[in-house]
Amino acid sequence: MNKIRNLIEKLFAPQFIFLWILLLLVIFFAVKSPTFRKAENLLEIIRASVINAILVMGLTWIVASGEIDVTFPDIAALSSMITALCITNGLPWWLSIVIAMGICSLYGLTSSFLINVFKFQSLIATIGIAVLAKSTAYIIGKGGPIYLTRIDKTVQFIVFGKFAGFIPVLMVIVLLIYLAASFLQNQTKLGQYLYALGENRVVVREAGIPEKKIIYSFFLLSAVFASLGGIVLLASFTSGQPNLAGSYFVDGLTAVFLGALVIKSGKPNVIGTLIGAIFIMVLGNGSTLLNIPFYYGVIIKGVLMVISVYVIAITKRKVSIKRGKVQVK
Repeated sequence: MNKIRNLIEKLFAPQFIFLWILLLLVIFFAVKSPTFRKAENLLEIIRASVINAILVMGLTWIVASGEIDVTFPDIAALSSMITALCITNGLPWWLSIVIAMGICSLYGLTSSFLINVFKFQSLIATIGIAVLAKSTAYIIGKGGPIYLTRIDKTVQFIVFGKFAGFIPVLMVIVLLIYLAASFLQNQTKLGQYLYALGENRVVVREAGIPEKKIIYSFFLLSAVFASLGGIVLLASFTSGQPNLAGSYFVDGLTAVFLGALVIKSGKPNVIGTLIGAIFIMVLGNGSTLLNIPFYYGVIIKGVLMVISVYVIAITKRKVSIKRGKVQVK
């Protein structure tokens, strides 16, 4: 009996409750909508989820370190517009992608420069950079999108291809990226520094940890992944879009904050973000199929985000009270 009780306690531990909620949500929509449980629809949910996960991979670590970055949808839009512009001017896809990612990386470095050197609050700095990125995207397209007539075969295979006829290539790539990121987060000093930054900056500085270099690298990483997400969206839409801030912004932030409820309770983490992205897409897809007004979904996302932020804040407070200071080996 004790073994069974211990197993139940582990399965329903606080860090796994959100997974049970996700499972119940999937079961509910599958029962209510035959279309939801079709393989084509489930694969589309996965594809949309991993695109969102690409956009906010870097954001996860920024939030875990106690900062915020609101530039990701605008950098994604800028990346798609730069890539589309280069392609329509005759440059090969690979070179267009390199140029777009290089330029977008500068936006991420500029955000971290404002934070490290001029001591801007990360929210203020990234709002400014987001506006700059969005304005540049609109200028490139003269106020509108840039349409493509073809998609590179390699890019098309990565975005739409399937292994063995049913396993999405993009899903496999994103899973590998997230598993590698999870290893870095949990098994290396990067993870120690990451959460130490989010818990006690004073002790981090006293310990001699290169705080500024870490901030530079995190914001650079966020810009790189956001630009990659923009290129995937470019291939999906067959056009560069100057404005991706709408649902991608809300869904991205919600996925990261919801991820803090999974695995590492109260701490943003990459596997949690991936699960949060899946939850958001399941909720949106199922609600659409059941003809539930979209604004109910927005309300649910808002409530979940508030709950997630509250849990993160409470966790940080408990850590601060319990430890008094963060010890970094």
